[in-house]
Amino acid sequence: MHPDLIAAPGRYPMSSRYDPTWVMSLEMGPHPLWQLEELWPGLALSPGQHVLDLGAGRGATSVVLAREASVTVDALDAWISPEELGQVVRAAGVEGSVRALQGDVRTWDFEAESYDAIVSIDAWEYFGTDVRFLPRLLRALKPGGVLAFSTPSLADDPYAVAPLPLLRDLVGADVMAWHSPQWWATHTQVTGGLEDVRAWIPRDSLDLWCAWEDALDTDDRRLREVLEAYRRHSTESPALGMVHVVARKPIGSC
Repeated sequence: MHPDLIAAPGRYPMSSRYDPTWVMSLEMGPHPLWQLEELWPGLALSPGQHVLDLGAGRGATSVVLAREASVTVDALDAWISPEELGQVVRAAGVEGSVRALQGDVRTWDFEAESYDAIVSIDAWEYFGTDVRFLPRLLRALKPGGVLAFSTPSLADDPYAVAPLPLLRDLVGADVMAWHSPQWWATHTQVTGGLEDVRAWIPRDSLDLWCAWEDALDTDDRRLREVLEAYRRHSTESPALGMVHVVARKPIGSC
């Protein structure tokens, strides 16, 4: 690993306060704290609020939410056990603020209007395309609360322009959930009835993803080859990156 390659204090000052080796040890995809920090202004969290970290993985984002925003966090993941996530939380000293949960969000029984914000980093592609998903999930979000998520995205929607064969070979049919920012904005507004919807791929998103892969320096180079291929297809904006979406539940909705 080469943690020096992901030092970005000018771009992501909050994330840079955390040991990059620690972040990399918890990796399940592109740098989770960069994605969270990109969404941070739109979250506008206040101390004491209650947040759902959906698809929390090994807990890096939950730790940062608890530390930086002084909120309580329910960290829900389908794959990572509460014991594994709990070890990370305890080592970070935020066990009083983060509750580790394991289960499938599509069937999880949430209490109505229990969260001030719902955050999801690099997991939305697994469940967020279902038109029936948001109405059920958003019952757990308080009126005026914020939904913020990031997920892999192709600038040209995969149903409009065929993804490169390298990418299709790597991720299979899942690539059809790597929708464009405009698709996610429309889908979120229409199926969730949300307002103030914004969806964007940062202009340096693909470069950041490449830097992350260079830092990990794994033996499997297939993803790196995909990223380089999409770099060659990019112009002023990246052809592939992480889309970030922020939206608000209207006051008076249920």
